[in-house]
This record gives sequence, C-alpha cells and structure tokens, in this order.
Amino acid sequence: MSAYGVADSAELAVLAKALNDYCAKHRIKCNEERERIGRKILCLLGRGTIDPDQLSAELESAG
Repeated sequence: MSAYGVADSAELAVLAKALNDYCAKHRIKCNEERERIGRKILCLLGRGTIDPDQLSAELESAG
C-alpha cells in the first residue's frame, strides 16, 4: 500500500479474492456482512497484511 493509504491494482485483486473466497467458504451473501468482512480486510491491509494466505488465516481467526 502506498504512503497515502491507496492500494494498487494488484493489491486490490488480492483483497477482492480474499473477500470473495472467505464469503464463499462461509456462505455469506448478505451485503452488510460482506461489507463487515471487507472492512476487516482493509484493516489488515492497513497493518501491512497483503499475503493471501495470511489474510485468510487472519480472517479465520477473527471469525
């Protein structure tokens, strides 16, 4: 992520995949719930987490 808090296109692709994979695995279809998970993913990105496996593990542990 850039110094200005903006994700580049490669990072966005990783984040979108993490969101879609997590929601598919947990059968989440509700937009509000997807947005909640999306916010968690953005928080993880803000802490420097961009590795797909690490994102997945963090999401699973956060529940």
